[in-house]
Amino acid sequence: MKDCDDTSRDVLDRLAALAGIEDGWVDFFGTYRPASPETKKAFLAAMGLAVRSEDEIAASLAELASRPWRSWHDPVRVAKVTDGPPEITLTFPVSRDLEHIDWTVIEERGAVHVGELRPVELPQTGEREVDGELRRRRSFRLPISLPPGIHKLKLEATDKTRTAMTLIVTPATAYLPPVLAKGGRLWGYATQLYALRRQGNWGVGDFTDLAELTAGAAGDGAAAVGVNPLHALFTSRPERFSPYSPSSRLFLNTAYIDVEAVPDFGESAEAQALFAAPTFQETLAAARGTDLVDYAAIGPLKLAVLEACWTSFKARHLGRQESPRAASFWAFHKDGGRKAERFVAFEALQESILRGNPDKSYWRHWPEPYQNPDSPAVAAFVLTNRDRVEFHWYLQWLADDQLKQAHAAGLKAGMAIGIYRDLAVGIAGDGAEAWANQHLLCLGVSVGAPPDPLNLAGQDWGLVPFNPLALREAAYLPFLDVLEANMTHAGAMRLDHAMCLQRLYWVPSGVKADQGAYVRYPVDDLFGLVALASQRKKCVIIGEDLGVVPDGFRQRLDESGILGYRLAVFEKDHDRMKAPAVFPAQALVGFGTHDLPSLAGWWNGIDIAERTRLDLYPDPAMGPREVEERAEDRARLVRGLSEDGLLAEDFPTTPDLKPAQMDALAAAIYDELARTPSMLLMVQFEDVLGLSIQMNLPGTTDQHPNWRLRYPFALSKMLADDRLTGTAKRLTVARERGSAEVE
Repeated sequence: MKDCDDTSRDVLDRLAALAGIEDGWVDFFGTYRPASPETKKAFLAAMGLAVRSEDEIAASLAELASRPWRSWHDPVRVAKVTDGPPEITLTFPVSRDLEHIDWTVIEERGAVHVGELRPVELPQTGEREVDGELRRRRSFRLPISLPPGIHKLKLEATDKTRTAMTLIVTPATAYLPPVLAKGGRLWGYATQLYALRRQGNWGVGDFTDLAELTAGAAGDGAAAVGVNPLHALFTSRPERFSPYSPSSRLFLNTAYIDVEAVPDFGESAEAQALFAAPTFQETLAAARGTDLVDYAAIGPLKLAVLEACWTSFKARHLGRQESPRAASFWAFHKDGGRKAERFVAFEALQESILRGNPDKSYWRHWPEPYQNPDSPAVAAFVLTNRDRVEFHWYLQWLADDQLKQAHAAGLKAGMAIGIYRDLAVGIAGDGAEAWANQHLLCLGVSVGAPPDPLNLAGQDWGLVPFNPLALREAAYLPFLDVLEANMTHAGAMRLDHAMCLQRLYWVPSGVKADQGAYVRYPVDDLFGLVALASQRKKCVIIGEDLGVVPDGFRQRLDESGILGYRLAVFEKDHDRMKAPAVFPAQALVGFGTHDLPSLAGWWNGIDIAERTRLDLYPDPAMGPREVEERAEDRARLVRGLSEDGLLAEDFPTTPDLKPAQMDALAAAIYDELARTPSMLLMVQFEDVLGLSIQMNLPGTTDQHPNWRLRYPFALSKMLADDRLTGTAKRLTVARERGSAEVE
């Protein structure tokens, strides 16, 4: 017989399992790490379940277990179009067995279907007594097939009791453009937008740079240009510049607006005078001349001139006879809806509060009436400060239009994909998206990663996850909104840490990262939603599946038409880099990524040297050991390239290659990757141009210049560099040859 402690633990474990919390996990070293009771309680509390006492835990278990039986149906049903007419699980009290219940399906595009059902005539799949009343679960298959989309199912009983649920029908797979669907092989450039230089930009890459790059890359034969996340950051706090810790993934980073390309800039005498002022030009020249992006200087410069542009836009275009630009602005306003209204309210609110209270950045520290986006106080603030709220609408409109033009420039020049965007795995808890969606998030925990050889204590990324229970109650629509927002003005999207579709590693607030655990998400439903958004937006999906990957996950990616992610630095086959033929067809391939050093940096071990300098290794012996492993990896790389006829057998494997040797190595690596059957090959500028840099060093904040490094020369010079143009020509020929072989 169990004692009281065992019984209490059993109830907690059952509640945690029902909520999707896994009992434990196997770490990188093969050791099983059970989730502690404290961790489970922290997660459950973050999900909104009462767990402060044994009685509360028992009551929460009873409530969560009975929740699906208390309603006639679930809040949402996700079904694949290939499965035929959707099958719905309905739950009725036995007292309604003989009733006639009307059903209505309203399709997303407006078509209406009606019919009638009697519960007693439906197949029974279970029964349960809830609050003294017997309820029976039944299966109802709609007599109609529905197209992919977001539909509504309504039920009405004879006593006028009405209910409604969301019915989402998804395509079988994500979108692939015809050239890829037929086995074609494409290539593109990958870059960090902020790092681009141009004589006209203000010290940070902007959307005009991106347009110049997409058009130029298309001329080189590239099919895509991949960029870092373009998510909205913190306008009032320009020092918060990590693209992977955004304020909102629904909107854009307005720091990327090219101010001089805004039509209102040329129409505004005030903007022109401000721009021409000697002090302004001195500050601008200093920002343009640095090797690192000076966000703190650039942000206020852009805002000041854009405020003058806004004044001009109002006077010239929002008067009694509104212009076509005004019509475009109001159409953007309408399309943004409630989501955008909340975002711009947050922007104006945070700006206003910080002006008098610089330490009140986090919305939880704001005056209480402003902590709730739906409060009368927020509505009153928006009304009183309408002009400032509209200014933030204006900024988003400008950013959206310039991004649209950049994508169109690539497509017009012949790109098959265009811009390839990146969706971060989470959001900052003190940002606009968290403020607007508090009920959907778990604010007492953060997303991270379990321990690995370079992070023995695990990682806490400080990002807030969706609450899987609340997300389902919201019919997954907030998740779909995020997906579609980041597929807008894009032909491809990278899903950062794609395993989030199945599970996420959560870390309780205030504890070490290795005390976290995995939380399951409704993987079948979320994969279906990705496919739906992908097809609706005609956007290729790349799932970043690096790190600890659950069993069967990559097979799901394949079956869903989502490209995997394969980097040469990790693709080893005993004594050499993997041969091209071994790489999967349905994948993106490249040498490295933003979290790794460039080719020259990797070859010379700058990441190892930096971690050693910053004392980031938890064990001092790890640095020397990694130096030895890097030497072995260099030898593997050269061996594979020489075996495949791309490098001489005596090519040196020691650090500090001569520039010509580094150029030869870069050419050989990308020529090798061009031979893979993988659909998409991405080329990093820094690899081909021999730059020894690392855009982001994981495990650091301000110790390393993360997200601030700029390329040493202008984009036009980069695109004209013989090394880059030569690589582009060879890749175009090789990829076209590979496509022809498939056909």
